[in-house]
Amino acid sequence: MLEQHQDTAQYEQNGKIHVQTTSPQEDQHDYKEAIKILASKIRGELILPDNPAYEAERKVWNGSFDGYPTAIVRCADAEDVKVTVNFAREQAMTLSVRSGGHSAAGHGTNIGGLVIDLSQMKTITVDPVRHTARLEPGLTWGEVAGKLQPFGLALTAGDVASVGVGGLLLSGGIGWMVRAYGLTIDRLQAVELVTADGKLLRASADENPELFWGLRGGGGNFGIATAFEVNLHPGGTILGGAVFYEATEAERILREYTRLAAAAPDELSTEVLFMLAPPAPFIPPDKQGTPVVVIMVCYTGDISEGERVVAPLRQLATPISDLIAPMPYSAIFALTAVGEIPGFQHHSRSQFFETFSNEMIHALVESAQSILSPETLITLRVLGGAMSRVAPDATAFAHRDKQGMVLVTHFAPLSADAASLDARTQRVFQALLPYANGAYVGFLADEGERIREVYPPATYARLVALKNQYDPTNLFHRNQNIKPTVAPTTLVTSVSS
Repeated sequence: MLEQHQDTAQYEQNGKIHVQTTSPQEDQHDYKEAIKILASKIRGELILPDNPAYEAERKVWNGSFDGYPTAIVRCADAEDVKVTVNFAREQAMTLSVRSGGHSAAGHGTNIGGLVIDLSQMKTITVDPVRHTARLEPGLTWGEVAGKLQPFGLALTAGDVASVGVGGLLLSGGIGWMVRAYGLTIDRLQAVELVTADGKLLRASADENPELFWGLRGGGGNFGIATAFEVNLHPGGTILGGAVFYEATEAERILREYTRLAAAAPDELSTEVLFMLAPPAPFIPPDKQGTPVVVIMVCYTGDISEGERVVAPLRQLATPISDLIAPMPYSAIFALTAVGEIPGFQHHSRSQFFETFSNEMIHALVESAQSILSPETLITLRVLGGAMSRVAPDATAFAHRDKQGMVLVTHFAPLSADAASLDARTQRVFQALLPYANGAYVGFLADEGERIREVYPPATYARLVALKNQYDPTNLFHRNQNIKPTVAPTTLVTSVSS
């Protein structure tokens, strides 16, 4: 045993380091009789280890985390969530909550505890006249985009179609239209939430306003969201896609890209990928597997004006491939389909930056070139626009002033050398550390006290006060955790309530 955390363990086997959230042989408390009572009180499905579906359902997107929960509850509705929260609290069981399951830190599973799986709660109600919608947390962002597309509406959200609504809408949401319409949480009007004492609350600007403030960026610390009310914005046809350049001039290309992207109108949101060119039909055979800089764009607005705005980004060098074209907004997720693959091990680190200095770009390119492999994906995103025009204390997401963000990821089958993948991730992260300032909660891995980099001191203090009020016993701790500071108390509510 190499290292023991609250709900995870690292172990070495055949020369490789693995992360496991429990052992099938672990001596666990016998919850059989209590679970029979739980099964009789829910409308959804209770999945136990002897269920043929258990093996598939216990797994999460990040295959590094190999959990064996005592039970998985696939909730049918908010009442199921209430009953299950009360059960977990009264039985003193570790509780995990899962919507899309994309937690980089493996929070969607645990050690012999209970998993609340929201993936069956997928109702979406759209009001195309008022441009509003009510979303349940089990929806994915690809599903939401597909449902809204016929109305010509959209909601800026995550990059990958299979990311769950629940996790992202409590974290921030730095999406494809972040410069035009801000963070996803900036479109949020109300949240329906089951708290640690089993109560169903509604939080909005008028109801429980301080809780509403904390839910917009504070993650799953205060309860389980069972529905979101959002304001929609225009979607329809965008100018989207990607242009691929050889990375031989990566430093010059990135300097020009960051300058152009920061000065572009808000309608244009972009990001850059630093990677090896994939074996795809749109990449010439002699360029496949070579380092490339990929500029990805999403322009929302007049397409002809978009062509003019995007043109300089398509002329930074001679493109290997240019896939930029008008498309439905919902089609842009095809560009990031690799991120949907479940079961891979993922090693990631992310950082915010106040500026893209020449020194920072040099450090990025130099460190990236030293570790590029088929498993490497480095994302650089220019922010600003509508996101930056919201007051930093208006929501719990406080890093509104940051000009950009870098996410370093290595992902590979479980057979790959985990220690090597993690070391390469850390090499780029450490090289950029002198230029970084802050972190995004939605991209944190299992990084402990880096939670303090997500929130400035005043923001963190407000979040702790909310935690003390709504979850003093830290029932909801399988997340990027805001720890309560009050003396633990016992919350008592009947399982049947």
